[in-house]
Amino acid sequence: MPNLTHIERIRQEMPATRSCVYLNTGTFGPLPTCAFQIMQQQMQDELQTGRLGMAFFDQMHATSQQARQAVARLLHAHEDEIALTGSTGDGLNIISYGFHWQQGDEVITTNHEHFNLLAPLYQLRERYGIVIRVADLGANAERPLLDAVAEQMTSRTRLVALSHVTWTNGVCLPIGELRSLCEDRGILVLVDGAQSAGAIPVDVHALGIDFYALPGQKWLCGPDGTGALYVRQDSSHLVTSTYVGYQSVEDPHGETWKLLENARRFEMGGRHSAAIAAQAAALNWLEETVGHRWMFERIAELHGYAFRTLQSVPGLHVLTPQPASSGLLAFTLEGKNADEVVTHLREQYNLYLRTIPERNSLRLSCGFYNTEKELDTLLKALIAYQSIS
Repeated sequence: MPNLTHIERIRQEMPATRSCVYLNTGTFGPLPTCAFQIMQQQMQDELQTGRLGMAFFDQMHATSQQARQAVARLLHAHEDEIALTGSTGDGLNIISYGFHWQQGDEVITTNHEHFNLLAPLYQLRERYGIVIRVADLGANAERPLLDAVAEQMTSRTRLVALSHVTWTNGVCLPIGELRSLCEDRGILVLVDGAQSAGAIPVDVHALGIDFYALPGQKWLCGPDGTGALYVRQDSSHLVTSTYVGYQSVEDPHGETWKLLENARRFEMGGRHSAAIAAQAAALNWLEETVGHRWMFERIAELHGYAFRTLQSVPGLHVLTPQPASSGLLAFTLEGKNADEVVTHLREQYNLYLRTIPERNSLRLSCGFYNTEKELDTLLKALIAYQSIS
């Protein structure tokens, strides 16, 4: 085998990156071969030998533990602070429904949140009469977060729910600044990590936040139906489990009802064993083969390259304030319909990015596996589109 660079070896392990110009990790990341293979092997084993006996359950337990441990290392958390979920939305719902809400209680969020964070809040407003207050960060999330949140705080504020990286334009919000502001008032912080986990370094203990929900299928390149939830040890007793099951309790066969003391109390059980195995495989591959530090530095490097490169496209306006290094970059093309641009890029150049419909903008994701050549292809395609349309 010829001597390959690190990026070339990575791309060999991610076939989807060689089938198109893959600039949409913020929606779905490409699977590494190891995740597919272990999922396939798991399903093959279950087909041939069944899902019977203690050996099967022991294996499921060990695989889930491996996934939790890998997430804990990624977030610089303790394993006991990690629960496995099916998605970011799962984690956001677990926490949002975990409080004993009273009519008039308030939640602060921002004007740059994804519907998966907002939906449970809307439902809580309908069901319990909570008040949702919106911190205005400005059109491009350029306004200081601390000022915007502080303006919305009252004596009824119980929770601040917001993204670490905005899905609209990739701004990394300084959520660590909220620690003293919220702790002094007994306000908890729930973070949507859909666009941050696997894209930027995250240390949940250093940030001082209470809850952090993340997906497995985006920047962590795992299968659908996987995710995790970080629950700070000192905050776990403040949240009540809405759904419980076999995995949630200390002894499901005992006479005494007692939830686990750690974050696993929020796990329902019944997860797809092959998906969890693939999640663990992808997480370990990112850590051991790709390398967390290299991954984050590469994403930041490509983000900067994309920002500089796109400046030369006529009529293009970058919506992501600089400096930014999250890998997400949003922009508009003056006078152009974003959906039509995305369709053109896909059909003519086999190039995939996405729109943000609410803003008629386009969003590209610079994954660690992307190359400068691919971003140059995007540049040429956009310039050509401007000249013919």
